[in-house]
Amino acid sequence: MDTSTSIKNLIFDFPVMNASGIWGATENELKKILESKSGAAVVKSVTLTKRSGNPGVRYYKEEVGSINSMGLPNQGIEYYCDIADRLNEYRKPVILSLAGFSQNDYIKLVRKASKYSFSALEVNLSCPNIEGKGIFAYDFKTMFKLLKKLRKLTDMTMGVKLSPYAQRDEIKLVAENLLDIRIDFVTTMNTFPLSAFINWEKESTRIKPNGGIGGLGGAAVKPICLSQVILLHQYSKGKLPIIGVGGISTASDIYEFILAGAAAVQLGTSLLHNGTNFFQTLRDDLIKLLLEKKVNKLSSKIGKLKFL
Repeated sequence: MDTSTSIKNLIFDFPVMNASGIWGATENELKKILESKSGAAVVKSVTLTKRSGNPGVRYYKEEVGSINSMGLPNQGIEYYCDIADRLNEYRKPVILSLAGFSQNDYIKLVRKASKYSFSALEVNLSCPNIEGKGIFAYDFKTMFKLLKKLRKLTDMTMGVKLSPYAQRDEIKLVAENLLDIRIDFVTTMNTFPLSAFINWEKESTRIKPNGGIGGLGGAAVKPICLSQVILLHQYSKGKLPIIGVGGISTASDIYEFILAGAAAVQLGTSLLHNGTNFFQTLRDDLIKLLLEKKVNKLSSKIGKLKFL
């Protein structure tokens, strides 16, 4: 049973990995990911300098989904560059996620990271949880201009992490421009940026930052994410590799994202609450699913969704 897929030089024996921000903030966490059955490891979205993130309660989960306003806590770019070689000893792809507060930040981050042995860069233009900051992924002119600059700085495999879009024309515009810029893959999607949970008993919000408003993840966003994958795959004519992320917690979820057009997937909420052994469970379950469906090669099903 062949569960492998690939994106350019990235070979995934099992195309399931952690999403940025989940089990990827420290060397020990990343090693646990790499020692597990994960197909790759994604390093927490890193900034130029170390950040502690937003203060107070910043994560909450209900059955329907999770909400967070973390504020990009991370150790700073120098820390992750220093451990890059040790992470590569595991012989799995290591993807470094980058987050800046200005175009210049991203330029400095890419220049720095390009000198080290990361397998790929994931340019996070979709973080919704920085107080008082806009989201680059919704400013198309700025986003495309920035990505063109970054593409010229490095020959490394480079992808971009996007926010969810609400209109087909937006997704079409993004797909066409990312192909023109020669972006190697797209990760979709980051959390839905404006969401809230309320504690009716205490008559209060569930998280502290940003007036209780945070990014929605988990099961609630899966249908939205599937639509993003379907449309990005269609509008790029299958030429833009996609990593799907949003509400994935079962083998059938993984299979649905593959059918929709994803070459790989990332786990956020489900990984946070199940731990790194969850990769083994999902791998075993996916192999059973493929055997039942008599699918010998998972990659043969990428983008093979049937439309009624």
